[in-house]
Formats: sequence, structure tokens, C-alpha cells
Amino acid sequence: MKQVTILDYGMGNIKSIFNAIKTIGMFPKLYSENNNINSNICIIPGVGAFNHAIKLINEKQISEKIKIFSKSSENLLIGICLGMQILFEKSDENMDTNGLNLIQGEVLKISMDKNDKLPNVGWKKTLINKNIFFPELEQFNKEEFYYIHSYACKPKNKEDIIALSSFKDQQFCSIVANKPNIIGMQFHPEKSSKVGLELLENIIKKF
Repeated sequence: MKQVTILDYGMGNIKSIFNAIKTIGMFPKLYSENNNINSNICIIPGVGAFNHAIKLINEKQISEKIKIFSKSSENLLIGICLGMQILFEKSDENMDTNGLNLIQGEVLKISMDKNDKLPNVGWKKTLINKNIFFPELEQFNKEEFYYIHSYACKPKNKEDIIALSSFKDQQFCSIVANKPNIIGMQFHPEKSSKVGLELLENIIKKF
């Protein structure tokens, strides 16, 4: 049975992720149990503000462990929602804050229009592009996944964008990958019913 480490650094839907991993037949472990990533699959969840998340990760001295983990092609790093955003270079949420710098680009508010109601919440159609890193995800093109966020990732390299979704009339990056072992999802697969679990399983099972 594959083991998955969930990075419970203080900001994430740990219970939902934990149960989702068990449901797809894998064994989840929490980082807090031994302060180490001792499996070849690691999930960074997250709900809340970018600057607070990075502060906690730095205080707990986890950032360097994540970077070392991601350097091995045998390891898979998955960022979900805020966990995807902190993979980037920086964000302007609350204040300019540096991220983990594993993916080039920045995180910006999804809309500056004061009339737009944020966060962007609900089931949104997701358009998945053909890609070399995770071709197994193409079968989920145009499926709907559950989103809740006010900020969106802007990858510097457009080829890193695997999927797009929309807020009103503008598109935003909903899945990003710049290597075959680093992937981020803006939506919550663990809250996206059967299709979300199937997508998560497809990502994990090749490692």
C-alpha cells in the first residue's frame, strides 16, 4: 500500500484530505507525527492567507525539507488550494510575501473590482490542456470541481498551466505543473465528490 504524507502545518483541511487518501486505498501519515516527510508522496493542503501559511512553514522549519523532497524525481509533491499558491515565488495577499519558489510566477487577487463578490466559491468547469507531465488528467477535461478562493496563481511560463477555470469572464490557472513530480490544484479534489477522488488517484498512482 502506498504511503502519503500530509503536511499538517496548521492551515488545511487535514481530516478531509486524510479521509480522501484512505478512500482511494492509500495510507496517509501526518507530518506532525515525526516532523519528517518519510514517504515519496507529500500533499500540502491549505485554507487561509498566503503570508500566514509561509510564516508557519518557516517557523516550523519545513520549507527546506519540502525543497529537498521535491528535488528527487522519485517523489511527488502535490499542493492543494493555498498549498498550490505557496509553491510560487510570491504573493501580494495582505503583504508582499515570498513563497517556496518551486514554480516561477506570483499569486494575485482574482479580481480588483469592488463589485465582484469574493471568494470564488462553487463547482466550476475545468478545462484541462494536453500536457507532457500529467497526460492522465486529460480525461477529466471539462469536469467540474469545487473551488473556494480569492487569489489565483499567475505562472510566468504559460506551458506550466495544465488547466484553466473561469471567474466571471476571466480565466485563471487551476492546475499547474513545471515538473513531472510537482503539481498544484486550485480546487479541492477531496471535496469534489467521486470525480475529485478519481483525479487525485490518477495523479498519485503513477508514483
